[in-house]
Amino acid sequence: MKSLKILIVLLIAVQSFSACKKDPVSHPLIPPVFEKTDYKVLFVGNSYTYYNDGVDYHLQQMLKADSSSDSINYDIQKIAIGSYTLEAHYADPLTITRIKSEKWNTVVLQEQSTRPINNPELFIEYARYLDAEIKKVNAKTVLYMTWPNKDTPSDMDSLAACYQLVGRQLNAPVAPVGKVREYIQNTYPQIELYISDNKHPTLSGTYVSACVFYSILAKKNPVKNTYVPSGMSIENAVVIRKAVNDYLILNP
Repeated sequence: MKSLKILIVLLIAVQSFSACKKDPVSHPLIPPVFEKTDYKVLFVGNSYTYYNDGVDYHLQQMLKADSSSDSINYDIQKIAIGSYTLEAHYADPLTITRIKSEKWNTVVLQEQSTRPINNPELFIEYARYLDAEIKKVNAKTVLYMTWPNKDTPSDMDSLAACYQLVGRQLNAPVAPVGKVREYIQNTYPQIELYISDNKHPTLSGTYVSACVFYSILAKKNPVKNTYVPSGMSIENAVVIRKAVNDYLILNP
């Protein structure tokens, strides 16, 4: 009887082995690993760039929210000093060294808020000088169009015209933040974009800038992004994302 049991066990083992040979277990496919591609952006500006932790910070957070579905690793940085013009940046060795220090893909230039109106020649001159330094490191220049003081909204047309002129001369894209803010003020007046000094951006204002650059630099629709800055309501974030996308679609 014991010999019979041993024989049965052996037969079962042989049959199992044969079945495995005929119908091998299929292993699940291992998804391919995509090598991350660095895309480095440097913002050069002043307090309009660094307020509320900075446009760079909120843009980086928006891109991080996409990280699970994005094969590109973005690195967003800034050199922003209060009241600085592009002329001051060009004269500052720290700025020039920073531009030369890393392999940037894009360098964003933000002029002092009133210089395009009060002294457009200097804006054009030093944007050209900085663009030459940017080209030396094989990076691309993008211009950050700012906005007028709250009590002089009519200055927006002059600001926009000057930024567009410089953009054409440098063959550089212009991120139309000022015009987007104007659109939001007219369409969604419940969104406050200025702090009490009537110049600098609220958190919502900085988020508008980040959403514009998310569209311009990453070529993505901000409506689909899930990042909401700490201290901002989801409702305001949703309105801002939609407004930015609507403006850029209507004004490509």
